[in-house]
Amino acid sequence: MSPKPDYPFFSPQSSEYSLSPSSLIPPQKEETSLDLAWLFSVFRRRLWIIVMVSGTLAIATGGTIFLKAKEVEEAFKGSFQVLVEPVTVEGRLARLSLLAQSGTGTTSATEVSKEGVGRSDLLDYETQIRVLKSPKILEPLVEKIKVKYPDIKIGDLTKDLTLDRIKYEKDGKFEGTKILEVSYADADRDKIIFILEQVKDVYLEYSLEERLNSLNKGIEHIEKQLPELQGSVDGLQKQLQQLRERNHVNYPEETAKDLAAQARDLSSQHINTQAQLEEAKANYAGLKEQIALGNPVAVLLSSTETQQAYSLLLAQLQTIEAQIATDSTQFKEDSPPLQIKYEKRENLRKILIQEANKVVETIAVKIQDLEARINYIKATEKELQNRLDGFPKVLRSYADLERNLAVASESLKTFLEKREGLKLDASQSSIPWILIKEPDIWRLPNGTPLSFKGGNTKRQLAIAVILSSLFGIGIGFIVEILHSVYHTPEEIKNATKLRLLGSIPTFKKLRKYERKLEKLADKKNLLLVPSDFPKPNYSRAYLESFRSLYTNIDLLGTSRSLTIGSAAPGDGKSTIARQLAETAASMDRRVLLVDADLRKPQLHLRLGLKNSLGLSDILQSDLSLNDVIQQFPLEENLFFLCAGQTIVDPVKLLSSGKMQHLAEQFQGFFDLVIYNIPPLVGLADGHILAAKSDGIILVVCLEKTDRGLLDKAIENLKISGASVLGFVANNVKNYVPVSYLMPRERPSRFPRLGQKM
Repeated sequence: MSPKPDYPFFSPQSSEYSLSPSSLIPPQKEETSLDLAWLFSVFRRRLWIIVMVSGTLAIATGGTIFLKAKEVEEAFKGSFQVLVEPVTVEGRLARLSLLAQSGTGTTSATEVSKEGVGRSDLLDYETQIRVLKSPKILEPLVEKIKVKYPDIKIGDLTKDLTLDRIKYEKDGKFEGTKILEVSYADADRDKIIFILEQVKDVYLEYSLEERLNSLNKGIEHIEKQLPELQGSVDGLQKQLQQLRERNHVNYPEETAKDLAAQARDLSSQHINTQAQLEEAKANYAGLKEQIALGNPVAVLLSSTETQQAYSLLLAQLQTIEAQIATDSTQFKEDSPPLQIKYEKRENLRKILIQEANKVVETIAVKIQDLEARINYIKATEKELQNRLDGFPKVLRSYADLERNLAVASESLKTFLEKREGLKLDASQSSIPWILIKEPDIWRLPNGTPLSFKGGNTKRQLAIAVILSSLFGIGIGFIVEILHSVYHTPEEIKNATKLRLLGSIPTFKKLRKYERKLEKLADKKNLLLVPSDFPKPNYSRAYLESFRSLYTNIDLLGTSRSLTIGSAAPGDGKSTIARQLAETAASMDRRVLLVDADLRKPQLHLRLGLKNSLGLSDILQSDLSLNDVIQQFPLEENLFFLCAGQTIVDPVKLLSSGKMQHLAEQFQGFFDLVIYNIPPLVGLADGHILAAKSDGIILVVCLEKTDRGLLDKAIENLKISGASVLGFVANNVKNYVPVSYLMPRERPSRFPRLGQKM
């Protein structure tokens, strides 16, 4: 660090604050349960929308129900009943037969007889009722009814005609009987009886003819398909037999495995022989080189076999060499004894060279044998590979034939089972439905026809009110979701998993006070005395909220330099920075408030000071801190560094080495340095300063800050490496002081409130 400038307000303070990352972010527990408090708060906020929508919809639907209820005439109702399945044991045995045909029936006749009537159904009642009310059945019926009542339409008949399966309660559950009840409602009792008679005739006729015809058509269709399926099975079996005979295989998979094993064995032999060949070639080349160099001894010593075979010659050569070495010390080179020994040595060398050549020739013969063996293995591999290349086609054809044969056989079996089942069903269906109750009007116990009005008005009104309320609640929650802002500090805490450092209540007179300071800053007189500044009239809750905020920040043990930022403009970060600085200064802390918003500075207006020379000027010139830092008239411990002149590229200045040097100087001269930065989303200025300071505090304005922007700001801060200490909830309507923080790790030397370090 360079030497500090001579500035009368500054005196470097020693500090040993230690950052503890584990204490900055408390452990968060994942919440998966339903947040009832959040639901209640949403309901309370959107109550007027819910009441308005629910009330309007309930009044509209209720009025419609009342109007329709007055238009309904008095009506009567009649019905008849038919038994559509036999109740004897024959029906149960027929069910057992069908289950056995489908492959799922393992129930004995005795067990079926114990199941009861409802468990031996041969009919799908829901489907049968839909068929009976279908246009195919009702259109001919309407033509018969029009003979007496020409105004009737199929839509009227469908609306007033009801088909129900009579049910009974057993062991707390409702089970169906084999009886269908057909009812019809109208104001004319004679018309009811006439229509029910026509319906009865049509339904009984349908039970005897239409269903039997459908089953017979199904049987005929299966009979036509059976020869084709049988021919397909026979043809596939014949093709499979021919494939086995043509390729001389009964089990293609086993043959393929044997061929593959032979191929692997040949490949292993090929590799081993090739390795021997390469070794022999290398040995041959080395020995040839030794012979060319006139060193036959090295050739004969190249292997254990040659050493043993030529050990006598080698020993003789060594003996002659030793004798020559001994005699050379006694005789001259041209002496007869030495000449004799030289001649003898030369003869031995010639013999050794001849024997060495024989050894090399032996290796050459071995190389030829290995090459011939490799050629044989290659030919055998090629022949085997040709067989393997053609065998997958055989396997594929065999597998395809087996699969097709299995499918065809299963289809043939299924068709045969279905044919028998349809024949059995047809025999059962030949029994017509039995009319067990003649068409008649519903009557009271005394015999009087029972009259009624369509619809239950009270029930309909209750349903309308419930549905209207649910719709209104749904609209309220939709509005809540579309209005993507935070409403309470707890919502912010649960969504961001950040520590809540403080809650700032709404103070309506604050803006009025700031306007007075802005007007004061516009005055041309730069030398203002404290008496020129208006005195703030803060509420007790407002002052207490900032004391609580400062206390929580101080308890973190990281408060040498702080950055105050927000996701978007207008969230109140400048006001929070100013009030926090003033609160810290009132507690005997030397505070420097820096306006680092070099794009659109506003902080000087909230202090009633001039934005003349500031941070941008000192970064671009050699100005001293005496020239740029101002003292706040209302608080002797509060100093302010304005933004200075606006520049085109503030990122370049804030990321410079000079800015880092200034930040270190600020921390040396002051107890606390607070940076006010531009909005975080869309700009890089704030992320640079947040990374240079001890941590950043996010300001979130309730009912204003967009959730998506805040998430994006937090994500960008993670990327920049800044330490997020927590957040401050601004514009809190129902203010509750935030309890003091209890971090898990505390600095070894921790200053008390109001005490210099």
